[in-house]
Amino acid sequence: MEKSDKKELIIYGKQPVFEALRSDHPVTKVVIARESDKKDIQKILNLAKKKNIEVTYERKANLQKICGPVLHQGIVAILDEFGYLSEKHLLDTIKSSENPFVLILDQIQDPHNLGAIVRTAEIAGITAIILPEKGSASVTPTVVKTSAGTVFHCLLHRTTDLPGIMEKLRQKNLILIAMVPHRQEMIYETDLKGPLAIVVGSEGQGVRKNIQRLCDKSISIPARGKVDSLNASVSTAVVIFEAVRQRQHGGVEVVKISSSSRPGGMKKKS
Repeated sequence: MEKSDKKELIIYGKQPVFEALRSDHPVTKVVIARESDKKDIQKILNLAKKKNIEVTYERKANLQKICGPVLHQGIVAILDEFGYLSEKHLLDTIKSSENPFVLILDQIQDPHNLGAIVRTAEIAGITAIILPEKGSASVTPTVVKTSAGTVFHCLLHRTTDLPGIMEKLRQKNLILIAMVPHRQEMIYETDLKGPLAIVVGSEGQGVRKNIQRLCDKSISIPARGKVDSLNASVSTAVVIFEAVRQRQHGGVEVVKISSSSRPGGMKKKS
């Protein structure tokens, strides 16, 4: 391949490449291993042809020279650099949303966690994801692969001023809720139906103290075992889909959970 000064994102794997092609993200080129079975990638070839994207064929060993020592499944794509949402576009999107649901990731550094969170957020219909530029993973080939390409269907905003963005969300009537272990109020007791921003912290530090202070409240996930915290991507999925459940049904019975008894179930509506 000829070198270029233009920044590129090189992705790999059948599902990530397919999702990139069916999104609006500019794809420059698709490279396929000559040994690949065309039946397995026909939908990718059809999309590439429809969008007039160049497709070339290389020996499988040559693909690793492009994307590195990864399990590429015989397919690689070269894209323009990932495009993050501008602050204006973010705020306009929230303003136009009937019931915005924003996810704020406070310094999630593991690209596998970020990819898994993005995949959950996309499936749940999250309005937008906000990341601080400092101390956070960015969209890399690993994030794309772990998200199964769903990152191309999500709106992500990177900010140099997370506290400032949080204040602007509050001005748009979003409730800011931090996920923090050992809080008295549990997610099943909390009303998550209205305009909302959930804040999730990093794998080690959690939500930073200064960010917690900017939130309207902090809540926890009930724990019953000896280990009292979940992986960041798992805890994010739990709270996101509790919010989805409440929003889908248009109402929620507040479930009172004692932090001392630490139960695992929820009361059914009578």
